[in-house]
Amino acid sequence: MKTFKEAFIILILSTVLGFAANAISSKGIPLIRDDSERFVIDSSKANEIDFKNKRGKLNKAGFYQPVNIPVEAAKHLYDENIKFIDGRTSEEFQTGHIKGAFNIPYIVFKDKSNEEKLEMLKNFSKDEILVSYCGSDSCEISIDNAYEIAKVGYNDMKIYLGGYKEWNKLGYPVEK
Repeated sequence: MKTFKEAFIILILSTVLGFAANAISSKGIPLIRDDSERFVIDSSKANEIDFKNKRGKLNKAGFYQPVNIPVEAAKHLYDENIKFIDGRTSEEFQTGHIKGAFNIPYIVFKDKSNEEKLEMLKNFSKDEILVSYCGSDSCEISIDNAYEIAKVGYNDMKIYLGGYKEWNKLGYPVEK
């Protein structure tokens, strides 16, 4: 019984010390993950279409955070021949995609080494604007793919959250 009591005290003290160290550390891990910025679109600037010049913030992890853009900005960038990356599977991509888009399936891309990811992205410049999208606004693959691409050094990732479904519904250029 004494051993159990001592183990319990050590466990409690370790937990308290762990939380305290995490709280005061500059690299502390948040206890609750904050995804609030993943879906934020600055629609106040949608009419200005200034997203071409708006790069994400350089974050603590050392890469430029992707920027969410509305459909108006996505269409504007498309009209300027900015490259679009579809993160859906090859099968989904073949059923229809934004015209001229490149298929980099997230399900394959995420498990590659950094060197393999860079090889898959060799046709893109690290400083050019790239727009990541997926099937619809309920799909988070566009977000995840954009972050994976940004983490290997691509500095100007945009995320078009409306995806293929919204693009097609609006009658914008698609192909199969």
